[in-house]
Amino acid sequence: MLRVLVPAFLFIATLLSLVLFLPSASAVQYYKEQTDFTETKVPTSGFTWSDSLHVCIFKQAGVPNSYYAWAKLAVQEWRQALREYTGDQQGWTMTARYSPSELQMGGCNVRVHIYNTYKDFPEYPRQTGAYTAVQYTGGDAESANVYLSPQVLHGDGKTEIKLPNYAFRNSAVHEMGHVLGLGHMGTEKGYLMSPVFDYFEHSDQLPITTLELSALVGLYGTDGFERTISIL
Repeated sequence: MLRVLVPAFLFIATLLSLVLFLPSASAVQYYKEQTDFTETKVPTSGFTWSDSLHVCIFKQAGVPNSYYAWAKLAVQEWRQALREYTGDQQGWTMTARYSPSELQMGGCNVRVHIYNTYKDFPEYPRQTGAYTAVQYTGGDAESANVYLSPQVLHGDGKTEIKLPNYAFRNSAVHEMGHVLGLGHMGTEKGYLMSPVFDYFEHSDQLPITTLELSALVGLYGTDGFERTISIL
């Protein structure tokens, strides 16, 4: 789960262009070196996947297509970062596709649900921000559900917030980190896997770094998930 902090006073969001987060074509880089060594490792959640990840992404009517694109990019960012970091361009198979309804997500072991508002989350009112639920037995992950929304609840428990685009993208990448097996950092904010993202302090999403990637290599080794043939 990722909570998003905003200033207590009324936040007037600047209009942001809907530009997808894509690295420069001349120097594609999907992760960055760790620079803040206050934390030296990311906690893990006690499970791993033994098969490729097949992600279905559903969005409610009224949610702009850009949110689907950002959720799909979150999957692709992790896949490419892990492949670059380990040098294994065939492993770490993670596919993502659109699902027109939640009833048609049965063929995917990871299901991403994008709702108009946090009030539609299955765990509302306990959950008022993005969160992930992973089902696993004896350490073997079986399925995962990720819940995202561009509208979340302020920490004051009263104010509804429309997230800036980069804050939603950060939430999507953060939650996919949970899907892969990463837990929350001890430091409250400032790292991708911190439990809080303060978009008043950060004007862009936090990157995947060698900190997160080394934790995943510790879980899976350098070969990633068991390789299977996937058809999109």
